[in-house]
Amino acid sequence: MTNKSNKMIFIRLAVWILLVLGLQGIQSNFSWVESSFSRGLYPIYTYLPKIFFAWLPISIGDLIYTLFCGLAYMIFRSIVLLFRKRFKASGLQVLRLTEIILIIYVFFYTSWGLNYYRIPIHEQMDINVDTILFENHLAVLDQHIQKANALREDLNFSDQSRSIADSKIEKIMREDDVFKMLSKTQVKIKKPIIGPIASYFGVSGYFNPLSNEAQVNREMPLISYPFTVAHELSHQMGIGFEDECNFIAFVKLKDNPDPWFQYSAYYQSVTYLLRTLYLVDSTQFGAYQDKLSPKVILDIKEEQSYWRQYTGWLTNVSGIFYNQYLKYNNQAEGMARYGMVSRLIIAWEQKNRQ
Repeated sequence: MTNKSNKMIFIRLAVWILLVLGLQGIQSNFSWVESSFSRGLYPIYTYLPKIFFAWLPISIGDLIYTLFCGLAYMIFRSIVLLFRKRFKASGLQVLRLTEIILIIYVFFYTSWGLNYYRIPIHEQMDINVDTILFENHLAVLDQHIQKANALREDLNFSDQSRSIADSKIEKIMREDDVFKMLSKTQVKIKKPIIGPIASYFGVSGYFNPLSNEAQVNREMPLISYPFTVAHELSHQMGIGFEDECNFIAFVKLKDNPDPWFQYSAYYQSVTYLLRTLYLVDSTQFGAYQDKLSPKVILDIKEEQSYWRQYTGWLTNVSGIFYNQYLKYNNQAEGMARYGMVSRLIIAWEQKNRQ
């Protein structure tokens, strides 16, 4: 490589580093992110992946992930060159790798990642999550258990179609309602190319920010399928926080005429509220768990059995990785953030009862 080429790579690196620093500065300005990015630039940008990727039957994002193997090769090659004492060649390889990582970082945050730093939904919707009383938790949990029990009684999962559910939920998510902060440019669910392998990663669904595609594992039990579709579409529509995506999925589905969608919403709400209760009062947890109907209990056991058969080192590794990813992106609670939906649901129910 010539001296001119060496100079150019350093100039490019300096530019990318300045962009990274600029993005990190923007992340602390929640108001700007909300008004200018999440409600301004993001809905416009998403026309591009919608035009290029949405109409394709396969997940382009899964193919993009395979390109990361090239990064692993570059790391391996730089180490080999280092051991062979080809220090200059190894250094240049590291510089190229660094540049690629910086490009991915900048693209990730400018195309979607800044949504992690928008104004929280509870502030935008004036929902008070700071003072959740224990008695309110129990009251909402009791109500949702009764609702789940009643919905489950006559529900037949053999009559349900995932494909039809996808189309219906896409339509539900596009409807105008209380969630004015959602981008409606692209609302499209896909199934992952990796198929059943997703279960080995412990994944029911995921959003690929590089291609702006939302995917749901078609192998997962039907019980939680509608809720998972709505959750992943919420990410696609510009919501970063996991508890907020859960909350949107619950509100969107809980009053839908389709009993399956309603049940999926209340089933998930009950499981999250029970988990939170268990951490606070295990005795009360047992008492409320006993209120679940035999059919709901069987559903819980079916889901647990399904995911247990795929649990292994791959699930653990992916869990650790994603936990750290969430912590880095403004969610210090990591994967525990999913369960924080309990606060939003209780506060929402209390607000609507007033």
